[in-house]
Amino acid sequence: MPEENKKKGLKAHTIILMIVVALFFDVLQWLLAFIFMDWLAGLFAGLTFYVWFKLYGLSFMKPKRLATFSGTIVAEMIPLLAALPAWTAAVTYLALDAKAKEVIPGSVASKLDIMKK
Repeated sequence: MPEENKKKGLKAHTIILMIVVALFFDVLQWLLAFIFMDWLAGLFAGLTFYVWFKLYGLSFMKPKRLATFSGTIVAEMIPLLAALPAWTAAVTYLALDAKAKEVIPGSVASKLDIMKK
């Protein structure tokens, strides 16, 4: 299939896989916190999800997505907040928000994006 015919966007199975991987990174980060290496799991999680979302055409230059992603990175640097499943929450929010804008073209979220342009 030629590249121009491929449709960008997240499929349901990709969203589920992303959430499972986010859960894995959150559990790994929690386990590595006991030996003070949780920052390493957070670094790999951030890079993984950034590249993964970019591969599916999701831009982080929108204020809401940028705030969510960078807020998660900052929250994972703070020791007490790092125990929370921030990656799972952020990935779930970003993926479902992107899917909602794709599936429901007349949604409020889509209209807000059009009004911002």
